[in-house]
Amino acid sequence: MRQLFGVIEGFYGRQWQWQQRSELLRLLPTFALNAYLYAPKGDPFLRNRWRENWPSEMWRQLQQLSSDACLHGVSFGVGLSLIDYSEEDEAVLVQKIQRLNELALGHLGIFFDDMRGDDPQLLQRQLQAVALIRRYSEADSLYFCPTYYTFDPVLDDVFGKRPEGYWPQLASQLHSDVACFWTGPKVCSPSLYASDIDAAKRVLHRPPTIWDNYPVNDGRLTSRFLHLRPLTERSIDSRHLGGYFMNPMNQFELSLPVIASLRLGLAGNEAASDASYQFAVQRWGESFAEFWQSNTALVQDVGLDGMSSQQRNEQLASLKKFDNLAAQEWSDWLTGGYNFDPACLT
Repeated sequence: MRQLFGVIEGFYGRQWQWQQRSELLRLLPTFALNAYLYAPKGDPFLRNRWRENWPSEMWRQLQQLSSDACLHGVSFGVGLSLIDYSEEDEAVLVQKIQRLNELALGHLGIFFDDMRGDDPQLLQRQLQAVALIRRYSEADSLYFCPTYYTFDPVLDDVFGKRPEGYWPQLASQLHSDVACFWTGPKVCSPSLYASDIDAAKRVLHRPPTIWDNYPVNDGRLTSRFLHLRPLTERSIDSRHLGGYFMNPMNQFELSLPVIASLRLGLAGNEAASDASYQFAVQRWGESFAEFWQSNTALVQDVGLDGMSSQQRNEQLASLKKFDNLAAQEWSDWLTGGYNFDPACLT
């Protein structure tokens, strides 16, 4: 299986635009990345309406993304969330997979995250779906996201206590050629080290594919911050991974310098900071890059609720001097354009 390193668009809330996704596909090879996984929580045809086909215009856009990815040598994937799958859905699922085959997928995500887990038959239903998809999918590789994808007990609190033996049965029954996502010791892991990878490997009986929930900021609390620092507190030998996908912010433009730091940051290389800054200079110019760098601590550590109205107004005044998309996203965030809406969860 080809080892993939890239971006998963897997967040809730305000979504990216199609042209931004195409722009990302162009940029990924310049960051030494080779994969993009389209899995926005705001696409209902991947989640609560997964049994339906995409409307013609959305389908055309997905075809275009697949074509763009091929042009730039990027593996293109789609993440399908089978939240309420049952045996009665087998025929519909086969039709969905056959439709997805038309996109010539490099990889396909099979997601069972963010759903009720306190069901004794949970894993068996999931494994049945994976077996069916494995039979009919023409994707080069399959990536399974379990309902419990971290040691963090918060998942048991939110989605119900995991069925007894969930992980041992998953490890022994999930086919060896199916990769498995893991977010680390936490849902949003502040750090990832070799010991964390070893612990996940012991549980999953395969090298984990990391779904890194940094710099994502789509939650009730995290939406009050912009995560602009390059990837840090990661020091992993990539040979011990199944792959790695970064889940970025709702703010596309402001996520790019973090994505630019991915490969160096994942290796624990201090040059990740330089890579991030140099990209910002190249993308937006030195003046805005300096503003971005000097205000990072305020928006990432203090956040909207901690800063004073004076600090907010000073930022807004400074941002008016810049004519770029990053400044627009920053201003929009300061004025409530990215406020968390609980409705996005459904």
